[in-house]
Amino acid sequence: MTKSASAFPLILMVAGLAGCSLFPSRAPEILTDHDFGPLRAHAVLADAPPVIVRAKSLPWLSGTTIHYRLLYKDPTALHIYAQNRWVAPPATLLKARVRWRLGAMPAFGAQPPSHIDRLVIVLSRFDQDFTAPHHAFVRLTASARLYDIATGQVLARQTVNLRQSCAPDAQGAVTGLSELARQASAAFVRLATHSRGVKDPGP
Repeated sequence: MTKSASAFPLILMVAGLAGCSLFPSRAPEILTDHDFGPLRAHAVLADAPPVIVRAKSLPWLSGTTIHYRLLYKDPTALHIYAQNRWVAPPATLLKARVRWRLGAMPAFGAQPPSHIDRLVIVLSRFDQDFTAPHHAFVRLTASARLYDIATGQVLARQTVNLRQSCAPDAQGAVTGLSELARQASAAFVRLATHSRGVKDPGP
């Protein structure tokens, strides 16, 4: 065996270890985090009553994935966008918007308020549906109950079931669902303020 022939296996081994230098590697996938967009400067209600906001969701919505369904092909299968996700679970983001409108967590001084309410939000639908490869819409379903903490009495309740068309892609899902979340948060702020006679100027 010649010297060049005996060196050939060594060359193959080195090439295998350093394959990235000989062949182009696939570009890494970029994962993008999304929230519901910036809050408007005038969104906070200065005279809002003290409300503690709680939010939860059905188990399949407890993560940060963005879901979609292909209704025209397999309506029972739930898919996710691999390169896009929410920065936090949707219920958490929805709660943040409602708390912002209500002035965040109430700050209690030496003299606590005469009443404190608790708003409990349950998110049960938050996804994108395709009726055809190039036609999609987004859906949001959530319910809320406003409680008087002192008595446990339900002061008010509301369910929102929102839907609107969107672009048939991940950006369409993000933009459309964010808009529905804005509408839902505005509805729940009105629910929390109406029972105490506070006028909500709108979203």
